[in-house]
Amino acid sequence: MPPSHLFVFRGNLTHFMCDAWLLPGDTTYTVEDPWYDAVPGLRQAIETARGSTPRFGSGEHLATAMVDWPGGDPLPVLTAVPLDGVLDPADVRPAVRAFVTTAAAAVAARDRMTDRSVPLLGMPAFATGAGGGGPQRGAVLLEVITAARDAATEVGVDVALVLWSESDLALTQAQRKRADAPEPWPDLSPRLRGKAEELAAVAAQGRLVPFMGAGVSVSAGLPTWAKLIDQLAVTAELTGTQRHQLGELDVLDQGHVLRELFQEQGLDFGATVVAAVDRDRYGLAPALLATLPVTQAVTLNYDRLFEIASADAGHRVAVLPEASAAAGDRWLLKLHGSVTDPSSIVLTRDDYLGYGANREALSAIVKALLITHHLLFVGFGLTDDHFHAIVHDVRRAMPDRRRTGASFGTALVLDSDDLQRRVWADSLDLLPMTDSSAADADHDSAQEPMPEAARLLEIFLDCLLAHASDSQTYLLAPEYDGVLSGAERSLRSKLRDFAASCDAAERATPAWRVIANSLRQLGGPDHDVPAI
Repeated sequence: MPPSHLFVFRGNLTHFMCDAWLLPGDTTYTVEDPWYDAVPGLRQAIETARGSTPRFGSGEHLATAMVDWPGGDPLPVLTAVPLDGVLDPADVRPAVRAFVTTAAAAVAARDRMTDRSVPLLGMPAFATGAGGGGPQRGAVLLEVITAARDAATEVGVDVALVLWSESDLALTQAQRKRADAPEPWPDLSPRLRGKAEELAAVAAQGRLVPFMGAGVSVSAGLPTWAKLIDQLAVTAELTGTQRHQLGELDVLDQGHVLRELFQEQGLDFGATVVAAVDRDRYGLAPALLATLPVTQAVTLNYDRLFEIASADAGHRVAVLPEASAAAGDRWLLKLHGSVTDPSSIVLTRDDYLGYGANREALSAIVKALLITHHLLFVGFGLTDDHFHAIVHDVRRAMPDRRRTGASFGTALVLDSDDLQRRVWADSLDLLPMTDSSAADADHDSAQEPMPEAARLLEIFLDCLLAHASDSQTYLLAPEYDGVLSGAERSLRSKLRDFAASCDAAERATPAWRVIANSLRQLGGPDHDVPAI
């Protein structure tokens, strides 16, 4: 069994694809209204639990899974905040442990939502708000993290801490990177850990651009290209022999044949493709990438997962070419169309050929990014003909870069492939999740299953995100007092004194606008940072 891992990102738990998730409440079965509003069927499930889980109502059990929950949705596990409130941060530990153990057992007894080597549980910043932990929010949050990590290790699951607050995320990432903290990424080799930190530095400079392929969306349960083609073939009622013959064709011709069959049968091809790939729950990969401090991204996917995850992470995204982006906006270039416009989807050879004639401007954006930024390819098989054409043009335009061996980006791949590395040697750094040196020493390790390599890729993205995060929005916020170091408390006190000492004339100067903005970025509330 691989070691458990704690993932951290900013998002909305009700939009996250996991196997089970923590629903905060108490032993009187009281749940805050926003949860009812966001989760269909939850109110009835709570009423059912009220009559069928007496040990939870008595306080003997601190967590209970919803019974008869629909198999197509992650399983809610009602978990009790102390009725008297969180008097001591350590009070949350028993409930968090109860959630992890109860959820793990419930997930083992039902069909999994995620196709991962390790079950995945999701949880919010438990007991930090209405649960009574607000005044000592930071200390409670750190207890939640420790308890979740310890319990997950015991039962062999992964946990994703899905945070709504930017300040909570800033504190959590800062604490994970402390020199005296437990190693947050023990699964990563020194090679992968070092590369994650290098890419994080590029992200902090504003030069990292995610380039996403179908593998990114697989974590949300969306089909790979092969599975999508198979689903379409089933809808078109192809026989087993015909489906085998279809698989022998070029991928672009597969799409062409299926579109023709759909038209002959009076079926809506575009609508069927949209129905297969349009989801509103994102997985780990979109969530981690959307939380990165980046302003541009490119995708070959049709789905809306990155857009939804970005909005939940506090970064609304303009989708090109559907919308225009203003200076400073985050934007996403969808090279192969979107589910929001089925006619834009690129799936057949005709689509690809028409793409080159009609969307050269979009190709030009990618070429510019390859020259001026560092692209991070995730879930992308590097076989797309259109992308090869773009790289070819950039290579010709930048011959010196080719001679010096400078790469245009980094591609995260599941396994080492020396032949693929030769293809891209003068353009991309291929970073396999498996350790080739270990594979050479041990033949069995060379046969590492892809699901575990895919999980390592998620852990790599978690490490990258943590090191790319440099926000300090918790420093001036009083609810994090209990977790600040002595030096941080001293600095906070001096900053507050400085802000309070500035009179109206000083605050009317242009320099004050810069200072006030800096104080806000450190979490200064309105009374510490007067309005200007």
